[in-house]
Amino acid sequence: MSKQTAVHDMALWFKIQAFFSLEARLMDDHHLTDWVDLFTDDVRYWMPVVTNRIGRDLGKEISRFGEVAHFDDNKTSLSNRVKRLATGMAWAETPPSRTRHLVTNVEIMEQMPNGEVRVRSNFLIYRSHLEYDYEMFSGYREDTLRPEGDGWKICRRDIILDQSVVTQKNLGIFF
Repeated sequence: MSKQTAVHDMALWFKIQAFFSLEARLMDDHHLTDWVDLFTDDVRYWMPVVTNRIGRDLGKEISRFGEVAHFDDNKTSLSNRVKRLATGMAWAETPPSRTRHLVTNVEIMEQMPNGEVRVRSNFLIYRSHLEYDYEMFSGYREDTLRPEGDGWKICRRDIILDQSVVTQKNLGIFF
């Protein structure tokens, strides 16, 4: 790898890291309409179910497309979820949860000829609600980012939780 390529990759990494930091702030500050604008119109936002497997079934822990998933959203369903939260009638999120999204270990996995970039990152999300309700979620995300203007849009997000059993009362937050 030449020095110029390394500098270019570093600049790309910093732009992507800044994008993920902005995205986390928008979610944590409840600017969800602005957050939805970070997605392309053809987005797939998917969180499969994770199961525990042993023996010959190792490697089959994550459900595939078309099987059961916690989320399988497109831009319309994401927008509708955000609009529903804004009504104040979403009982599971009234009042809204306080969240802290930490995104780490950002790795550029692939740069495609069309300019899209496949990125893997780890997340830790702390959620507190009311006086005694709090949870933590951890896992990783695989995103495909599409360049738009001077920034990025998310055209695909796969969210893989570390836990196989979701014991939280609801999944009313975003990842």
